Amino acid sequence: MNLQQLIKEPTRITATTESLLDVILVSDPSSVRKSGVINNPISDHLPVYVVLKLKSPKIFPHYITVRSYKNYDPENFTYDLASHADSLLSVFAAPDVNSKLGIFNNAFRQVLDAHAPVKTVKIRSRPCPFVTEEIKDLMKIRNHLHHRFLLTRDEFDWAEYKVSRNSVKKALIEAEKHHTYQEVQNNMNNSRSLWKVINNIVPSKSQEKLVYSKDLKTVANDFNSYFSSVGSRTTEAVAKLALENNIICSNSSIPDLVSSSDDCFRFTPVSIEDVRRVILSLPLNRAPGPDKTKARVFKDALQVILGPITEIINCSLSTSTFPSDWKIAEVIPLLKEGDHEEPPNNRPLSLLNVASKVCEKIVLEQFITYLISCNRLSSHQSGNKSLHSTETLNIYTTDLILEAMDKKEISALVLLDLSKAFDSICHEKLLQKLSAVGASPAVVHWFRSYFSVFVMRCTHSG
Repeated sequence: MNLQQLIKEPTRITATTESLLDVILVSDPSSVRKSGVINNPISDHLPVYVVLKLKSPKIFPHYITVRSYKNYDPENFTYDLASHADSLLSVFAAPDVNSKLGIFNNAFRQVLDAHAPVKTVKIRSRPCPFVTEEIKDLMKIRNHLHHRFLLTRDEFDWAEYKVSRNSVKKALIEAEKHHTYQEVQNNMNNSRSLWKVINNIVPSKSQEKLVYSKDLKTVANDFNSYFSSVGSRTTEAVAKLALENNIICSNSSIPDLVSSSDDCFRFTPVSIEDVRRVILSLPLNRAPGPDKTKARVFKDALQVILGPITEIINCSLSTSTFPSDWKIAEVIPLLKEGDHEEPPNNRPLSLLNVASKVCEKIVLEQFITYLISCNRLSSHQSGNKSLHSTETLNIYTTDLILEAMDKKEISALVLLDLSKAFDSICHEKLLQKLSAVGASPAVVHWFRSYFSVFVMRCTHSG
């Protein structure tokens, strides 16, 4: 076959033997820049490598904007924030919710910027979180002993190296077990976060880093344009499809389920304890929003910011106004399948500020409590419903099919997959639906404010 073996040195070296176990065969040696064996102390079976004369695509360095928590101390941050009590107390005297939030953000971020400044950093490979400085020192000793053995080929040096190598392996295993145990304990009450921990430790096929042929700013603008218009374009496509197939889209009104205005849902003022409970329940492993502030910072300063945050949320609910600053989202595209440079092959992940999540969670709790107590949700709904999931739906469907089989009946199952379902929802019809299920005019107006003039910016981590 006219192949040439490139590896000439032994690839397994012990105290008594040297063996060449690995080969790299090429048909054209002129295409090889260099090849050989890597003296790696991890194992006595050494890896081989080859560097080919190929023109690789130029990979531009990528930078991200993050907060540096290197010198962040929770106690010092809370103390400095408390010294700005006059600014935080002025939140209560501000005339509207946007002014209240602006005053809070200025005071909060000014102090946070001093303790955890926003920096632009170059993305590098992520180190193992459980590799401590002690383990790194053990690795240095192991590498030194392996290098000494390669020079002396002495049996005593080989024995010392093996002892050091095994101690490093044992330390890594114990450190990883301890780290995983701590992660599980910290996320025991959050199933989504717990599954992230499990997925990180289960072996899986590694993903290659995405490389883009165009400038990242151009790519981000293309994705931003696509994500911001996907709803309107989907709606137009549906209308065109309906016209081609002579399907008449009904615009009939939605019947009201509320007999009188006294039965309508209205927001109730939230207490400090309600806000405290929601903030403490926020998971710590979520990516921060546009302000680059993590949930743990809110938890650290909870005793200082609890009053102003509660005031801002209550003002939002009472005036039916969702603050403009909470309508800013940082969108990250996540590849579904196919070419990663094509926007339709990606789905958007919106990162929101922590305070906006707190307000949304409180609204959700109040409204869902009303819907359940008044029996406004379908008994067959399994999505976005407490104690319900795809599992309960599968159990219900399977039970119906088995019951039909017992009765000698035929079952027909129709499954619909709605493309861009949430992106193409008509806000006006949704507001009508909210009103029909019992939302008061003030609540509908709050949701209208929530839906209107949302700002998004697309960023890339590739």
